[in-house]
Amino acid sequence: MRQFTVPTTFSSDFIDQLDNLNQEFAASGGRVAEIYGSFQDGAFNSARPSKYLPAVNREQLRRHVASALEKGITFNYLFNAPSYANLEYTHEGRTELAEILGFLVDVGVSSVTVAIPYLAEIIHSTFPRLEVVISTIGYVGAVAGINQYHEAGAARVVLDVEVNRDFQFLRKACAESPVPLEIIVNPVCISQCHFKYNHYCVASMGSQSFLRGGAGIPYNQYYLNWCFLQKLQKKEEFLKSPWVRPEDLHLWEEAGISLFKIAGRGLPGPEIHRLCRSYLARDFSGNLLELLGWPHWLAFRDNGDGTRLPALDVILDNKALDGFLQFFAGIMPQCRLGCRQCGHCLAWSRKALRFNDEALKDRYIANMARNLRHLVEDIPSVQETEDAVVNWQEQAAGRVIE
Repeated sequence: MRQFTVPTTFSSDFIDQLDNLNQEFAASGGRVAEIYGSFQDGAFNSARPSKYLPAVNREQLRRHVASALEKGITFNYLFNAPSYANLEYTHEGRTELAEILGFLVDVGVSSVTVAIPYLAEIIHSTFPRLEVVISTIGYVGAVAGINQYHEAGAARVVLDVEVNRDFQFLRKACAESPVPLEIIVNPVCISQCHFKYNHYCVASMGSQSFLRGGAGIPYNQYYLNWCFLQKLQKKEEFLKSPWVRPEDLHLWEEAGISLFKIAGRGLPGPEIHRLCRSYLARDFSGNLLELLGWPHWLAFRDNGDGTRLPALDVILDNKALDGFLQFFAGIMPQCRLGCRQCGHCLAWSRKALRFNDEALKDRYIANMARNLRHLVEDIPSVQETEDAVVNWQEQAAGRVIE
């Protein structure tokens, strides 16, 4: 059976709507089996910045977990930051970690996701009732990595997105792995991006309260700007991102994968439910980029003179991609060796991807290139830094769950 783990909004009706989907697709061979989330901030928190996360309190989390369990849906709590500034090596840190883990066990949380091997072993040894899941931020992309984390106590591994389309590895790993393997179906990252590790480090500092107090340390748009500038300049990058179309899940099932994770923490409930419906139905019509997160390039609409560019539409026609992913399962190209001898994604981008206005796209590129130079070359003022902290905290405060 295809099992999906999806982000939760913590809203009161979210579980009921997932349950309705599970009932609707009961005969399909797929169901939402797990939801995941975390507190908005904390000493040990997740890899997402607080300003995007629901500000749920402990009682709300308790009720939400209980509601999910009533519908046969388990809860996975995220400790998936790649670093906690060595807090886990201190008396204060270990004491705080033990306290929150005890709380999670008490409220019925079934599993926790981590990216740090030391945390995996601590949790497995001291709180054995919690299943330890290794985050994609653990960057497991080799059989040796699976075995190392298993020995540290992992009961499940979410693979590095870079192996999503490496079917030679997937088939071998699924056949030999001592634990179930899971993939993220809708990543938006550039393929083979070696900047993402630091991007996750930066993002996780944005919700670690012990570093500054409150909502974490803010950061600027450097990585987001760089990533989407690459995509607008080289449209094949939209296709090279290691996403999985709903229609093509069978390719991964045939390789041995039955656990699928949907990314999207911070999205509104209706958008998460639309994602769930598409993957449960194994069908989607329209712009595939709608399943891969909000259109990040729109964050760079503002011109230097204070005016704003019109919205740029980027359309990746999902139905024009029939057959695109079979190439990876059949030919099994070694994408990590580069694209110079291939050209598959570029060829398909020419028939499946379009912009509503090429001239407007060039203006976005100019804006983003200028902004990137500013972020790299200019030192922020004291006031700009203080304003960033205030703005960050105000955004986080606006995410309260009623």
